[in-house]
Amino acid sequence: MTDSQYFAAKPAKDAAGVLLSKANTWFQSLYTNGYFDKVKMSWMSYHGTYYDSSHAISFGGEQGELAQMAVNHYRNIADLTATMVTNTRITYRARASNSDSRSIIQTDLANGLLDYYVRQKRVEHYVHRAVKQAVVLASGFIKMDWNATTGEIFDYHPETGAPIYEGDIEFTNLSPFDVVFDPSKEDSQSHDWVLCRTFKNKFDLAAKYPEYADQIKELSTKSDLMDYRINFTFNTKDRTDDIPVYEYYHKRSEALPDGRYILFLSTDIILIDMPMPYRRLPVFRISPAEIMGTPFGYTPLFDLLPLQDAINSLYSTVLTNQHAFGIQNIYVPRGADVQLKALEGGLNIIEGNSGAGKPEAM
Repeated sequence: MTDSQYFAAKPAKDAAGVLLSKANTWFQSLYTNGYFDKVKMSWMSYHGTYYDSSHAISFGGEQGELAQMAVNHYRNIADLTATMVTNTRITYRARASNSDSRSIIQTDLANGLLDYYVRQKRVEHYVHRAVKQAVVLASGFIKMDWNATTGEIFDYHPETGAPIYEGDIEFTNLSPFDVVFDPSKEDSQSHDWVLCRTFKNKFDLAAKYPEYADQIKELSTKSDLMDYRINFTFNTKDRTDDIPVYEYYHKRSEALPDGRYILFLSTDIILIDMPMPYRRLPVFRISPAEIMGTPFGYTPLFDLLPLQDAINSLYSTVLTNQHAFGIQNIYVPRGADVQLKALEGGLNIIEGNSGAGKPEAM
């Protein structure tokens, strides 16, 4: 039966439940269609994780008879591609749409702000990181939003006494597995909504939202969500206090004239529910290409995965043969009366029975 009410217009708890269900279905579909495995393989290849993660020669086969050696051209090609894209520095300049003096003054102010964010807020760092993710993981994302609890304190709330901060723009890089959207769209520009996942310390959140403190401390942490992340853990016994934080943005539309923004941790912990505070979705994607007819990214490095596997196999075959047969064995007929010491080193005179045959390399 079709739901008569748009899920994005439902009460916050109901909408959060639908969003988490959509996110779970979205993640499962990535496993089913093989996209997750492809991106994960690209990530592992970029970091040299082929036969194992030790970056050393290993041995496989039933009895360890096969030498395994990876020669990682994949990372070199990925870094070169990302460098070529970011080598020319982007120049950000505001341009007035009108020629009046007020617009020109605003343009000068805007250029000053752009220079501040490029230099002081390291915008280029986030852009370069998104490019690297796009080259390796097929998509890179930057979330740009307003953080009202950062900067200097300039006043205090007259009733609660809570500090009021200046606030500032905040940039966050997101991986392709931290951005959920409608997979039925045929391109990445037609999304009506997007769901983002970041991770923050649960004790900080409990202090910021004391009314939910006990519930927040009971939530599952990042360590419990290995199935939905590309993860490399050096110590599996380590536990983190970071928990997933979900932000839902819906742009203004006929069904939602004011749009919608929901910040939540679970269906029972809705932290913010308000009209959309931005003119457009504040999540920006960069991708080398798209899989036609889908909103998913595609990178040419996917085509290099089998070639890198072939290179590793060939090098491993050469190493296996050299390891097994590179050090020669000496054949001496029985009764040749040749002593072992006579075969050591070089430039030796070797005496033996002439009729018993001479020592020779196999």
